[in-house]
Amino acid sequence: MSTAFTNVQLYGGAITTVIPQGFLDASMLREVPDTQEVYVNSRSETEKFTDGLGSNESVIVDLLQRVEEDDDKKALDLHLKEIADLNGSTEWELLKYDNQFDHLATPAIAQTCIVLETAYKWGKVSEKEIVISCIGLLRLKDVETDVLITVNIPLDSAKYPEETLDRLTQSVKDVSLLPQRITAGYNVLLETVKNFDIKDKSLFA
Repeated sequence: MSTAFTNVQLYGGAITTVIPQGFLDASMLREVPDTQEVYVNSRSETEKFTDGLGSNESVIVDLLQRVEEDDDKKALDLHLKEIADLNGSTEWELLKYDNQFDHLATPAIAQTCIVLETAYKWGKVSEKEIVISCIGLLRLKDVETDVLITVNIPLDSAKYPEETLDRLTQSVKDVSLLPQRITAGYNVLLETVKNFDIKDKSLFA
């Protein structure tokens, strides 16, 4: 099963990439920060998609000031820590990591990963919730920018029994055990990263 993608223009056409069909530009629904582009899964129950995605994923592209860290893996770790802090996460760990990309539309240092975060629900110190994020980091040294691309996958163990903390924890040791929806989300991330193409560098001036 493969995902059908559509080409999109980001930041007024200064950047192009691909987004899954059936995803909607969130700026049509709400205000989005100038540094971000957000697309949300707007597929209806009657539409027939067989790519493994659910109905509530989102794709976020964020242009960030390059962190002052020459080691690219450590730079990714800094971004992951900041994301965890923003999510109020108590702990996070990598389920998958990759930094080998031969074909990128724009030359960059690229890294991708799947992150499992656990956080206590607000006011419920004994109950945890799970957050899965597929995250890509493109480091653009010449324009002093870190591009963070995130595919968020809100988990629903009631609808998807395999999306439980116990099952996902097993995936730390064996990524072949990752639920299909997470694998599909990671494939979306890979395509968005590979097709990320800067058309106008004046965006970064």
